[in-house]
Amino acid sequence: MQFQVPQFLDVEDKIIGPFTIKQFLYLAGGLGFGYMFGRFIPYVGWGLGAGMVAFGAALAFYKYNSKPFIYLIESGYNYIRSERLYVWKRREKDAEKELDLNNYKPVKHASGLLANKTGSKLNDLTWSIDVKEENSVEANKVTGSGI
Repeated sequence: MQFQVPQFLDVEDKIIGPFTIKQFLYLAGGLGFGYMFGRFIPYVGWGLGAGMVAFGAALAFYKYNSKPFIYLIESGYNYIRSERLYVWKRREKDAEKELDLNNYKPVKHASGLLANKTGSKLNDLTWSIDVKEENSVEANKVTGSGI
């Protein structure tokens, strides 16, 4: 059985004329507030009303970095609300706190070199592999053979 896979999921549907529902509500809200300011506040209200209409149009149509203008406003609000004083304080890592230097036991590996025994077999294994690789590289340099 075959199904049709929907495409263009990120495109909103045009509900009211050429506008999506969000665009229509932003425009209607801007026009409504603009009318209210112009009607009830003498002289200064028309300037505030024009600003509200422009703000509603910006919310409806303006995109900054391919994101709607409302995201820019939200980011600005979160920035103003958050603390911006960053002080660097050094914290010891958990591994450094748990490392007990009194239990330091050198262990002799097959290569003849001493390694720190921290209790982790995986760390010891990786250390021994690194030492063997370094010894084989040095041996090849001495003998002149290539890798």
